Amino acid sequence: MIKHKLSPERHSLPHRKDSKFPFLLLSLSFFLGCIAGSLIGSFHDFDAALSDFIGFSALESSDFFYVFFNYSRFHIAAFLLGTSFFGVIFLPILCCVRGYALSCTAATIISCYPGNGIVMALVILGVPAVLSLPCFFIMSLDGFFNSRRILNLVRGNFAPRVDNIYIRTIACLPVLAAGTIIEMKLIPYLVSLLK
Repeated sequence: MIKHKLSPERHSLPHRKDSKFPFLLLSLSFFLGCIAGSLIGSFHDFDAALSDFIGFSALESSDFFYVFFNYSRFHIAAFLLGTSFFGVIFLPILCCVRGYALSCTAATIISCYPGNGIVMALVILGVPAVLSLPCFFIMSLDGFFNSRRILNLVRGNFAPRVDNIYIRTIACLPVLAAGTIIEMKLIPYLVSLLK
């Protein structure tokens, strides 16, 4: 009797079938954080902290790498979590915190500047987020797949390589660098026009 051995391609089919679940989990975590942040940010007065945040004159003269680190700190955390099996638990939490921080800041800006708060929030947060959020979700999703693979290997299960976390992280670096330059040069100018 000839035993039929599954090839790695056939073994990887279950991993491909449930690839929608991590995306839905991370997206749901992000949107739950957004809801919590918008509720908390609109009911509390963070005007003192916000005035420091909107002090963009210091941002223009800041070091590029300092601004880059602040701009991509959630991306760095997603990458680091994706290189260990802890990412399966903590990446959804990180997505929730990212959504919370973004929407809480937006709600605070809108509530503190009733006249042009929506436009100011779109300029301060929306323009950089066009580059930042897609990279964050790409790195979080790849990190989740890689983390799940590491967890399977630790448990002694076969886990085919189906992720590209390192390649996509390197591909995201120029996009994040462009977002940092926009944050340093364009956003202060646009905010000065709105003030």
